[in-house]
Amino acid sequence: MKKVDVLTEKRIQKIVSIVKEAINDYADEDYLEAFLIMFRQWITEKLGDESKKYPLSLLLNKYGTEFENAVGVRDTYYGYDDDATYSPYRLKRVARDLVKKGKYVLPNLRVEEKFTEKYKKVISHFLRQIEIPDYVTVKFTEDKPNEVTIWADVDFPTMIKQPKYKNISINNIEHKLREYLENYIGVEFGNPVYGKVHMSMGKLNFVGLDEWVKNVLNKKIKKDIKAIAPNLIHGIRFETYGGKATLKIVFKDSGWGRRSDSIKKIRDYVQSEGYSPDVLVVEY
Repeated sequence: MKKVDVLTEKRIQKIVSIVKEAINDYADEDYLEAFLIMFRQWITEKLGDESKKYPLSLLLNKYGTEFENAVGVRDTYYGYDDDATYSPYRLKRVARDLVKKGKYVLPNLRVEEKFTEKYKKVISHFLRQIEIPDYVTVKFTEDKPNEVTIWADVDFPTMIKQPKYKNISINNIEHKLREYLENYIGVEFGNPVYGKVHMSMGKLNFVGLDEWVKNVLNKKIKKDIKAIAPNLIHGIRFETYGGKATLKIVFKDSGWGRRSDSIKKIRDYVQSEGYSPDVLVVEY
């Protein structure tokens, strides 16, 4: 027996909701088609086949406002009156309103099943194959089907104590995953409205960073560094990116020799605390 796919009211509402949310994903040509189909249908009903004798521009200028009123999408962007010229910009706004207000439903190839659920096992296999430090956890968010964002949680206290620098890049992970999915599964990337997958990059989330800065950097490391050259250091700036962090020493006005000697002592101190010079970089 042939399976019949019954569209329940709940599912219809879900599909309509997806279409409305995807309005900004369509190209101008899609809206233009929606407008022309509705306008041609309306003007044919009003004038009959005689409407085919006139240029579209004439019909728009003469009947455009009446058409808007008839379908309930009156354009008042510039306070148009009934005799205003029907410009391409006005046409585009009205076309978008037709779709936004549900007067016309554009074709939509969006899927209902989430990409990360459909390919959960494949993604897990990929993550086991690529070289990612064990203190990095890759995560995916997908608020709408086929709109995927890649993030990564980095255990900062573990990262900062690594003996060697390891590059951590969302861009590299995204590029390798995209290449893997294209080559081995045939996933197409692009506009979700066309049934394709849109994959974007989030950011690195350094877990435990704030606590480390508060309890280790501010309470110990900065104090010890300032004690090494108490009269030379103006301030210490800290930033982290990728798989490393940087301590930038800002000196007061002093000779190059004194700064160079102080930097060497500071670097020796940082290493004595168990930090690799490639992971916790000291510069000025």
